[in-house]
Amino acid sequence: MLEVCINLLGIDMADTVQGQGTDRVRVTSSGRFAVITAMVLTFVLLLTPVLPRVTLFHRLNDYLAAHQSIEIFAMIVAGLVFAIGWNSHRQARPGNVSILSAAFLGVALIDLGHSLSYKGMPDFITPSGPEKAIAFWLSMRACGAFGLLVAALLPWRRFATPLGHWLAMAVVLAWVAMTYWGALAHLEILPRTFISGQGLTPFKVVAEAILVLVYLLAAFLFWHAANLPNARWLASASWVMGLAGAYFCLYDDPFDIYNQVGHLYIVIAYALLYQGLFISTIRDPYVRLQQAQDELENRVVERTRELHDALISLERQQHDLEQAKLGADRANQAKSEFLSSMSHELRTPLNAVIGFTQLLRTERPGPLNEKQAGQLDHILRGGQHLLELINEVLDLARIETGKLSLSVEVIDPVVVMNECLAFGRAYARERGVEIGEWQGGPVLPISVDYTRFKQILLNLISNAIKYNRADGRVTLTAQPWGTGMMRFSIADTGPGIARDKQAHLFEPFNRLGAESRDVEGTGIGLTITKRLVQAMNGLIGFHSQEGQGSVFWIDFPIARDGAVAAPAHPVTGKVELSSPPGAGCRILYVEDNPANVQLMEAVLGEIPGFVLETATTVETGLEKLHHNRPDIIVLDINLPGMSGLQAVRQWRTMPEFNGLPIIALSANVMPNAVEAALSAGFDRYLTKPLDLDQFLRTVRELTHSGGQCT
Repeated sequence: MLEVCINLLGIDMADTVQGQGTDRVRVTSSGRFAVITAMVLTFVLLLTPVLPRVTLFHRLNDYLAAHQSIEIFAMIVAGLVFAIGWNSHRQARPGNVSILSAAFLGVALIDLGHSLSYKGMPDFITPSGPEKAIAFWLSMRACGAFGLLVAALLPWRRFATPLGHWLAMAVVLAWVAMTYWGALAHLEILPRTFISGQGLTPFKVVAEAILVLVYLLAAFLFWHAANLPNARWLASASWVMGLAGAYFCLYDDPFDIYNQVGHLYIVIAYALLYQGLFISTIRDPYVRLQQAQDELENRVVERTRELHDALISLERQQHDLEQAKLGADRANQAKSEFLSSMSHELRTPLNAVIGFTQLLRTERPGPLNEKQAGQLDHILRGGQHLLELINEVLDLARIETGKLSLSVEVIDPVVVMNECLAFGRAYARERGVEIGEWQGGPVLPISVDYTRFKQILLNLISNAIKYNRADGRVTLTAQPWGTGMMRFSIADTGPGIARDKQAHLFEPFNRLGAESRDVEGTGIGLTITKRLVQAMNGLIGFHSQEGQGSVFWIDFPIARDGAVAAPAHPVTGKVELSSPPGAGCRILYVEDNPANVQLMEAVLGEIPGFVLETATTVETGLEKLHHNRPDIIVLDINLPGMSGLQAVRQWRTMPEFNGLPIIALSANVMPNAVEAALSAGFDRYLTKPLDLDQFLRTVRELTHSGGQCT
């Protein structure tokens, strides 16, 4: 699911070259799609003066909903640019990629301040207003513009020292800190950018125009960069960001179409930049690996036909296969390390975004009006959507490496079907699609993993909604099928799937041309669904006819006679902070990330009865523990100095730690990390973003069972 933006935009990656009877794939990154996109957007901008100006919104609440949705998506894509680029600093790749990734981390962080400071939003530390939001906006645009310009000016090669990567990050974070300091604490010393009743000031317009020139200069430098495979992607992204600034110089009223088109241009530009970095850091190496594997297979076939040199062929074949296996193992290891790192890097800031949003949504700090609650829901849904993208990519990686764990049990499918239909109706209403009650029967208990079965149904139902027509219908049917199987069919009334594309339906990252339409997706949902079905001894298939819709069906084994269905899994709704496990429960939280510490302080500060102590290292935590023994310890894994795993192994050998519960709280969700933590001596392993209810339940369970906090 990391390729959302790529699938939405389309890719132009490879050319085929004929040579000596063998088809060989030559990796290219021509960027023709990026250039065409930039040309079309330029043409639209040139037509703008002769087109009528349209006011899209007439109410602030309507505008805020659209604005926040676009900004959240822009932050997500900027975060993906950071994740895809920053991971490359560990590889032998140009330092310019680290500069771009650090700059767009700054863009995402400053954009968050801009979104929260917009007029109509709840006050973000200081009163929200146009000038405060514009201060964040200009700083964000400057961070992206000069990040691109510096990356274009410097030679495209590795840094002389690894410290260069961290210096780039430090400069960007300093800029972010200065922006928040100025916009929140010293707005009065900044130049005026907006005057009520008059609109934008000349300073704001001139500043925006200067940034447009910087973006266009970066585009020119990238376009003329020598030996740069993704030059057209980077140049096109810089050009479109410059075009966006032109719209922000033109608009008089934020409700008019110029403002909205400018925001849309920014999202497209970020996606083009992400595509360019993805090609140079991930896709091209992956394609080269596939080329090597294909060439190896061709050599094996040719040499087996040479009977006079059978022995030599066999020896070479064995050697080549061993090398290929080593290469594949290294590639799988590199992919696992990348996914783990990416997951950790994205989950850490998501912990703060989702955690603080959940905390506000509980209304403990104070009651929310309907508008504020709705705006918080937008932020929460955006964070949860990004979390779902991360989880899908990790699911695919676990399936491919055979590390997916399943808990097969006997369940009643009716409960899951009703839950999935209820979820689907809320989604379908937004798209004008109707979903009725499930049909068929009788429905018999089946043997599946409850969570994965629900994931499969939700994915098929959501696909039937997304790829339906307006005023369409989705139907779920369940009935016994064949010998010992239950069949679940999901039918839609959409346009159907072309016959020549049906053979490629379950290929990963292949959306069959849907990326050119305004339908979100990643291209791996059906791949994951098929492999999950097969892992639970099920079958999956479909039949589709153009113009009449599609029907996807899944078959699962019916439970043996006498098996009892497990009770329905509880479904949680609005976040509720539970009461404390007991009076004066002392918690020691060892965490080096200030945002995570602030979140924990905010959560426990809202619940009477908790006493929280914090430490940034294991060593300082140990000193506090000896001074005043807590009832429970919450420990991060990746800490400066001694890690959480080293600490818990050492502590479990010390008598004073006997019976003291220790919880691991980490952004690493890979199965091997969880197993290593539990084997080291942790009582529980919780993941970030923090689930508040789960955390409080775990604390209560461990402290009550051990006799603490009574």
